[in-house]
Amino acid sequence: MDDPKELDDQDELAEEAQEEQSEEQSAEQVQKDDAAAKQAEDEKRRKHEEAEALRKAEFDAKQQAKKAADAQAVAKLATMSDAEAIGASVKRTGADLELITRRNMKTSVTQYVQALCKCDPALARLTMHPRKSMLHCFRYINRKAKEYLEQEMKELDEKRDGNGMGGDVPDDLCYQWAMDYFRDSEAKEDKEKEEEFVPKPYYGGGKSSSKKKKETKPNPEPKKKPEPPKPNQEQISLFGEAVSASA
Repeated sequence: MDDPKELDDQDELAEEAQEEQSEEQSAEQVQKDDAAAKQAEDEKRRKHEEAEALRKAEFDAKQQAKKAADAQAVAKLATMSDAEAIGASVKRTGADLELITRRNMKTSVTQYVQALCKCDPALARLTMHPRKSMLHCFRYINRKAKEYLEQEMKELDEKRDGNGMGGDVPDDLCYQWAMDYFRDSEAKEDKEKEEEFVPKPYYGGGKSSSKKKKETKPNPEPKKKPEPPKPNQEQISLFGEAVSASA
């Protein structure tokens, strides 16, 4: 007849071996899942980077085309005859005026510019610059008028009330500022904020398709069976006193 203790030991060993095999298989599956997830993530990142490179190339091409168009327009002005420049200037400034509301003084300034262009081809060419427009011209005049009124209030020791700032600006000054604007190649009204390419960030590293790694459990220590008491071993009595087994 088999020893019960030996049978128990064999069962424990078989159970431990089965657990170890299961843990090894689980670890292998986790590694496979992680490798597949990494491969998918790398492919996703590669496609994102390719799309960004294409978008950057299209942006650069658009900016180059814009600069080339400006340069071509400036070069074309040099090839115009005086009559062509004058005619184009009058047409251009008139078209700009159509886009502007609250005309009053603006109509007068536009007509003044057109009249001068008809007898000054050089000025006519200045009004045809790609960056110049009557809209920018009026912004320039408004800025100058504000500076003029602020200086006047300062000299008269006047303070601005809650209704803003008011005052009279001589017509002749407005006409002069219009001429100053077209002759000012660095007018800030013509400055456009340079468009910059903004790369799109890559949002990767989503939920992994792999299973969470199973924590490796330490191998359980073999269970120790209680040994029968030895002949002369002291035992604890119910009252907490040591007594001898041979007594």
